[in-house]
Amino acid sequence: MGKRASSSSRGMVSISAQIPAELGEVLSRVSKAEERSKSYYIKKSLELFLMNKLEDIEDYEQAERAYRDFIASGEKLIPFSEIEKKYNL
Repeated sequence: MGKRASSSSRGMVSISAQIPAELGEVLSRVSKAEERSKSYYIKKSLELFLMNKLEDIEDYEQAERAYRDFIASGEKLIPFSEIEKKYNL
């Protein structure tokens, strides 16, 4: 994907990217039907996608920290099968 980014005075960045023709046709159709700009849908789509990715990254980082803290604590790991057996689950 080619890209060219430049900053503007309004805190925006301009990016150029190549997308498959079929996706471009869908973008055009939705944009026309909803009377919104293609840029609007590109921004919204990118925002949703990246927010989901960022959430995944943050969840992973939190889990990694919790695991490191657990290992550093020296606590003994109890297999779930033992918990099931102990509490008749």
